[in-house]
Amino acid sequence: MGELALAYEARSYSTGIVGRSICNARNHHWVAENTGGEAVGAGELFCASIAACAVNMVSTIADKDKLALDGIDVSVELYRDFDKEQGEVSLYDAAKVKFEMWGVSDDDAKFLVKTWKQR
Repeated sequence: MGELALAYEARSYSTGIVGRSICNARNHHWVAENTGGEAVGAGELFCASIAACAVNMVSTIADKDKLALDGIDVSVELYRDFDKEQGEVSLYDAAKVKFEMWGVSDDDAKFLVKTWKQR
């Protein structure tokens, strides 16, 4: 295995308001909050990052493999059972990732999703 190279970097820091932080990546800055705040929640940002990863990776794979992908829409939902006793660590109980694609056959779409999941 070769030397590891930095692929991505982002950070978040407190604002003095409990449950609110400022995030940044390169020269981009945004506010993240706990659930129910005015800004996008950290869990929502987590969902969006998974969806963005899927859209960007799948479209890149389709382009590389010369598959006629016209468009892709990915949604991510995370679920928690708030009735069960919560441990010291917050965990999601289920996740749903829904892919919708246009321009490719069902077999190609299945191949693209399978390849994304493997990576």
